[in-house]
Amino acid sequence: MTCHARFSRWLFTISALLVSVSLTAETRIEPHPNRFSPAQDVQLGRQAAAEVRQQLPMLHDRATDALVDRIGARLVAAVPSRFRQPGFRYTFDVVNQREINAFALPGGPMFLNRGMLQAARTDDEVAGVVAHELSHVVLRHGTLQAAKAQKFQLGAIAGQVLGSIVGGRTGQVIAQGSQFGLGTYFLKYGRAYEREADLLGAQLMARAGYDPRQMANMFRTIQRQGGGSGPEWLSDHPDPGNRYTAINHEAATLRVNGTANTGPAFEAVHARLAQMPPAPATRRGN
Repeated sequence: MTCHARFSRWLFTISALLVSVSLTAETRIEPHPNRFSPAQDVQLGRQAAAEVRQQLPMLHDRATDALVDRIGARLVAAVPSRFRQPGFRYTFDVVNQREINAFALPGGPMFLNRGMLQAARTDDEVAGVVAHELSHVVLRHGTLQAAKAQKFQLGAIAGQVLGSIVGGRTGQVIAQGSQFGLGTYFLKYGRAYEREADLLGAQLMARAGYDPRQMANMFRTIQRQGGGSGPEWLSDHPDPGNRYTAINHEAATLRVNGTANTGPAFEAVHARLAQMPPAPATRRGN
């Protein structure tokens, strides 16, 4: 072998190693110490979810529920072992309201508005929203924030978790009708938690076979379709700074594990939702 050939082979090997490193240099996110136990996350989430199902209209459409369940299940299966909680029970419900909104509760319950699904252009964009919300759950952001309000009883904190994670106009309506009714200001996620949910969400998407760049695209879709009053989801999820750029930068370090795109199933659900009677707006309090 000539010196030139050996040098070329060495250069190729080094280049391959550098590419391999760049594809696996994802941002490392670690769990935070939490005063609440995972079992308390589950208890809080279960209580708050019961309130949601009483106060908000569920869509109860089998095809739509099946699509959201499929997306959610793939993302849950992609959660790294250091974040897994055996006691968490993940559920994915669709709310029949036209606002572009979604939220997740401690321990696993997640709710997506019909308006969010109709705003999405692909199931990867839906997966971006689910992955972001799922990241809040697995990082236990809800109870990390609730720890600031421990002077209240555990059951009362469920009202705070509900009102503040739902947030915005919807949260105010729920708080008015809630037996807990302690307001909506304790659990507003700050920019640090939003950044963690963006980055971990992008990682979950890649592990599950979704294109993580579509999370950034979905945020732009939400912004464009939010209307004059602003999109409710983004009002409750503050931009941690350069969100679109940061997500795409993280996506560039990730290797997508196959493809999870459902294609025709998503398009069928999209068409089905468009044929249904218009979804109502959020109910207003007195």
